[in-house]
Amino acid sequence: MEIPLDRRKYHHQPAVDNAALLWWFLRDRRLDVNEATEKLVKCLRWRQKFRVEYLGPDMFMKELRAGKGYVHEHRDLAGRPVMVAIARRHSIFERDLLESSRMCTWMLETALKRLSMAEPPKKPAQEPEGPPEQALGIFDLRGFSPLQADLEVAGFLIEALYNYYPGRTGKVLLVGAPELFKAFWDNIKPLLGKYSKLADFVTVDELRENYFKPGLEPPEFRKDSSGVPALAVKTCVGSAALASLAFAGATAWSARKRGRTARGASLVGVGSSQISIVDAGAVDQLSAEEAVRQLQKQIPRSLKWRGRPACENRALLWWFLRDRKLDVGEAAEKLLKCLKWRQDFSVEKLGPELFMKEMRSRKAYLHTHHDIAGRPVLVVVANRHNVLERRFKESCCMCAWYMERVLDKLRTLEPSGAPEEQMEIEQAIAVIDLNGFSPLQADLEFVCFMVDVIHNYYPRRFARILLVDAPQMFESFWRSVCPMLHHYQDLAEFTTASEVCRRYFAPQQAPPELMRSFRH
Repeated sequence: MEIPLDRRKYHHQPAVDNAALLWWFLRDRRLDVNEATEKLVKCLRWRQKFRVEYLGPDMFMKELRAGKGYVHEHRDLAGRPVMVAIARRHSIFERDLLESSRMCTWMLETALKRLSMAEPPKKPAQEPEGPPEQALGIFDLRGFSPLQADLEVAGFLIEALYNYYPGRTGKVLLVGAPELFKAFWDNIKPLLGKYSKLADFVTVDELRENYFKPGLEPPEFRKDSSGVPALAVKTCVGSAALASLAFAGATAWSARKRGRTARGASLVGVGSSQISIVDAGAVDQLSAEEAVRQLQKQIPRSLKWRGRPACENRALLWWFLRDRKLDVGEAAEKLLKCLKWRQDFSVEKLGPELFMKEMRSRKAYLHTHHDIAGRPVLVVVANRHNVLERRFKESCCMCAWYMERVLDKLRTLEPSGAPEEQMEIEQAIAVIDLNGFSPLQADLEFVCFMVDVIHNYYPRRFARILLVDAPQMFESFWRSVCPMLHHYQDLAEFTTASEVCRRYFAPQQAPPELMRSFRH
């Protein structure tokens, strides 16, 4: 077997001189020389580019400290080295993709050192001698949540196992997988091809009894282990307060499941006095003017809002004051943060040409008709978003651009607004169609950006966010998202397509996605 290009190295030695390596790739490709050559060259190029030979724990210390993966000190009953990954210790919010990829590769290399690689047999019936040629992989999936549904890391691992370490893992045990993981697995399985047959769903007891001598199993699975804590939502902001918020979110979900979703909120209001903006008509005129003057002094003229100094835009100042319940200090802090973000993100220069692929997917759009309260409607269709295909920057640009288009359709009152002006529409609604939601749409990175935008840069601009036809698996994702929303989670209403059509729109004016297939 001849390696083209140059004498590429494998473990610091010329690959063409490694008969066992050549024989391994030939066996993987059923002795097809051309296919084996192509696959081995691809592997060697990747190893050189990824600098595999130089990887070490110092390059992914945060990943190691998290204890999310390691090579077990004991072999299994078949004598195979064992790689262990603990899903609940991984978080899509906290990981660095490059570091996670490096640690995966380093673990595979560590296991590889404990494996043999047979050379071409000199006799037809000769069996390979020495240690096993394949390792055992174990994924501890107890406590799996959307925070661990990391398709980017999963994609890297699949590519590595298929192209760069083909056949080196003889079996993969998926331990204690909850129902949520089954949906995630349905999206990953097609990517694995024939390798999906290596996976085996097992319980902790089956792992102990069938794969290890007593006392030699990984510590997470020993009988004297304290076990897995109850599923906790681990986010980048983690605290006891978040736990209560997550519980509130779960309670809201349960209420929906029992058909008791709160429906008494006014269509015109935001649905909760806890999150309503200060009523412009309930504030003394002199107090309002004085608050605006004080806020003006704290906003530099160099900071612009839609092309002119923000400090001259009384309606904008008054909006942020009302959002912060007339606290000038808090309003100034929030508005300054917003204006600096707009400047850094170049919001004024955004246009569809910057995210044409996102636009063509029609995953979001401004609806032609307003709702029955006269509010503009932003529609988001979840199943048109795919975390594996989207470009994060483009998704964020489109999100900000649509918020600007929503703002174009809204009126923002000034502190001296006349009574008749106070009937103007200041808030929109969002309709999020969750029909067909799967792990491919569980894009926490993008949701984090979107929540930041709605909370900090366009505060209170949505009076209601309608979550339409959410499937069961959305529950876990919602529990992960809730802590980031704070009291904004009260804007969300779980509902059905038929309810939205009936309660929020005139006949035949609801978004078409909600009226198709008799969903109304």
